[in-house]
Amino acid sequence: MGFAQGFLEVVKARERYLQHRETEITKRIEIQKNAEIEITNIREKAQLLRDYFVMAFSERRENLDRCFKMLDAGLSSENNQQIDTALSLIVTMIKESPLKQAAEVMQQLKNRADGEIIDI
Repeated sequence: MGFAQGFLEVVKARERYLQHRETEITKRIEIQKNAEIEITNIREKAQLLRDYFVMAFSERRENLDRCFKMLDAGLSSENNQQIDTALSLIVTMIKESPLKQAAEVMQQLKNRADGEIIDI
């Protein structure tokens, strides 16, 4: 192999290297873009979940407060029907798990089509 042929092989190897390098850079850029999209999606879902918990627990607290007021009123007036109703409502609310409901909401988010609106 002569000097000219050896030099051409080096030039071709450099060209292959540069092409491979460019391909890898493009792949890394694509991976970075996908990572940013996924991180944004995760942050949005986390915020939605936080907002859901604030709303759910606030609503739950208000409902339980009303039930306990109803119970107190029933106890004060010795109204057995009101006491029974208040206790039944309290037990029903306590059986409902906001965490289970949140898991269902997250599953709906995971399974929804793009642009589909889900009912929370």
